[in-house]
Amino acid sequence: MHTRLLKRLCWSLLACCGPSFAVSDAQTPASGAWEYLQRQFYPDATLGLLDDNYMSLEAPANTPDPSATPLTLHFGAAALGHIRQIRVIIDNNPSPVAATFNVAAGARVAEIGLRVRIDRYTSVRAIAETGEGRFEMRSTWVNASGGCSAPPGPMTAGTLGEIRFRPSPDSHSMLISVRHPNNSGFQIDARSGEPIPAHYVSHIRFSVAGQTLLEADTGISLSENPTLRIASDRPLVAPITVDMVDSNDAHFNASWSGALAESAASGAAPGAGGTR
Repeated sequence: MHTRLLKRLCWSLLACCGPSFAVSDAQTPASGAWEYLQRQFYPDATLGLLDDNYMSLEAPANTPDPSATPLTLHFGAAALGHIRQIRVIIDNNPSPVAATFNVAAGARVAEIGLRVRIDRYTSVRAIAETGEGRFEMRSTWVNASGGCSAPPGPMTAGTLGEIRFRPSPDSHSMLISVRHPNNSGFQIDARSGEPIPAHYVSHIRFSVAGQTLLEADTGISLSENPTLRIASDRPLVAPITVDMVDSNDAHFNASWSGALAESAASGAAPGAGGTR
């Protein structure tokens, strides 16, 4: 009896810890998925865990919306221009790899923000590879339930693939959003009772002043109507262009010229794109 009470007390105290910190794998929920993924992607890598000034991961410990949980990666001054790839892994999701970001050589990416589905209590990890071949991992716990099977939101006006831009006042960051169901394949149509087929954004390219800043391979763990926020320690110079492809091979693209606070564009047919 005393042992069970002590365990419950320990878990309660751990759940109250801050939402963003580096932890060792022994402190996180048991995850055979991470053991498998580590062998698959990082079999011989030593993963740095301690320097939050280099890279940190921010996420809510208890998400208010498991189907759209915000995650933010912060990169310190020593990391700017040195990150080659970042992989975001949600251990206990049906598809654990939420996104793989490939960053252009020398690109000064200071923050990446996105919204993801969290299916159940899990460790969320970000693993960064530097141009020098170092690996840094940050992880945090998120308590959630049912994010991958949550029903789609209500239908609203808009066009599939419509992309919107929202820059920060200082032009150092850009928030992009795309109208897309990003169906996970684990949701049920309330009217028919049948599973909704998976249909998701699979690739994103983000370009600044005609040069690719980063590309991302994504999947079902991104939220409905995915958003992506990119920040730098320097102004992001227009034109800013976003190209997206989804799992049905539909292509969407849009450009922001800097003339308006917000702009939109879309292209829906497979192999086609559009701007306006």
